[in-house]
Amino acid sequence: MDIRREIADKRQKRIDLLGPGEGFDIPAERKVPLKPFEAERMLICEVKRRSPSKGDIREIPSAADQAALYKSRGAARISVLTEPDYFSGSLQDLMDVKTAHPELSVLRKDFLLSVEDIDISYRAGADACLLIASLLEQPLLEAMHRRCEELGMSALVELHSAEDVDKALNLKPSLTGINCRNLRNFKIYPLQPLKIRGLITWECKVVYESGILKSDDGAFALDAGFAGLLVGEGVVRNPELIGELTGLMKEYSEPEIRREISPWARLCERWDEGRPLVKICGLTNKEDFDQAVHLGADLCGFILAPSPRQTAPEFIRTLPHTSALKVGVVVLGEDEPLPGDIASLLAEGHLDLIQFHGRESDYTVGKYPGYKALRIRSLEDLDAMDSYYPRPCLIDAFAEGQAGGTGKRISPELVNRAAEKGELWLAGGLNPDNIGSVLREFKPQLVDLSSGLEASPGKKDPAKMEAFFKEIESYVSV
Repeated sequence: MDIRREIADKRQKRIDLLGPGEGFDIPAERKVPLKPFEAERMLICEVKRRSPSKGDIREIPSAADQAALYKSRGAARISVLTEPDYFSGSLQDLMDVKTAHPELSVLRKDFLLSVEDIDISYRAGADACLLIASLLEQPLLEAMHRRCEELGMSALVELHSAEDVDKALNLKPSLTGINCRNLRNFKIYPLQPLKIRGLITWECKVVYESGILKSDDGAFALDAGFAGLLVGEGVVRNPELIGELTGLMKEYSEPEIRREISPWARLCERWDEGRPLVKICGLTNKEDFDQAVHLGADLCGFILAPSPRQTAPEFIRTLPHTSALKVGVVVLGEDEPLPGDIASLLAEGHLDLIQFHGRESDYTVGKYPGYKALRIRSLEDLDAMDSYYPRPCLIDAFAEGQAGGTGKRISPELVNRAAEKGELWLAGGLNPDNIGSVLREFKPQLVDLSSGLEASPGKKDPAKMEAFFKEIESYVSV
């Protein structure tokens, strides 16, 4: 299934039948002023009635009235979906919005396929066009981008993969969008924009597209260094979100506030397409830590809760800074705060992330840089993953009376269903003997191992560690 290709093919048939104006009366010349679209910080609010993944979102009788609502909440940039079959939009919506609000800067968002589409968009009043790199061959992408520049419009070049980054390299577009929605299956992967952003080698403004339903989602993207947010369903359902996101963007624009790059962005910079991220957990001594880092672990986990593998904050303070992120594993009650000595490790930079393995609420997890580990025994348990969005959840096997580290595998059915919800971070019963088959069958984005690499509780087996990473490299090389 490739929904993106299906939509584009259907659009091409419509153009073949109705012409590039798709049956609408497009002015022979542009009649509205051209407004600059690109800025240091950009909040782009979308007029969106429905989508392939959500179905009907909200009835919008007048696109111009919806834009007026956004403008009244402080929006200056509007995205108008003009695709009719899957999103219930039209070129008439674009013309209505720009005619009614010539002072707004308007993006035409559609599955554009030709240079003529750019000309039609310009005459209809668009100030910017979305160019989906995965949909266009490189020469056509470059020609459409060049035409936008000739007309004084902005081109928001949307990337989804390392291949798209390569395709855009010659262009070096000054405005780049990365969609966390996979257009082939329309699932959301919140970390994907962070991964792709790490591959961009040219100077540009980068917009985080889709998946922003509340202000915390916007903060997640801004923390990772994105210059803009494109928000659809979130503002359609809740226009008050515009004010919250505008306030956030103003806060992040304050020059006197120096913000460190988020641990999520640092983690995603380590991402390599086709290779899972690797977390080695239960580390209790420097020898095991050094070997994990040397072999290529992306995260090193330290258990700070009662366990045969429990370690002390003082030990973590003795470890050197490395490119591998350090993760503290805690087990807390629903409203229990993070203990002061562990919070100090975060503040001092000795820990990068917290893995919450107890009964912590989404509010508690959201207060700290970290993520939730869920013990899974049923489909109902997987529903909890939605509560911790946009952060991924690590899924682990359930065992009565144990918070984690069971060494048991999760059933294949539950793993597959978890993968349908987004990033698949997988723990439970993994070892050098089975990791190859697990990677081939489930293609997890992250694997977490502890007991499967041990000689005894809390002590890793160097041979098992070597064998495990050889299996990872073997998988990558195929």
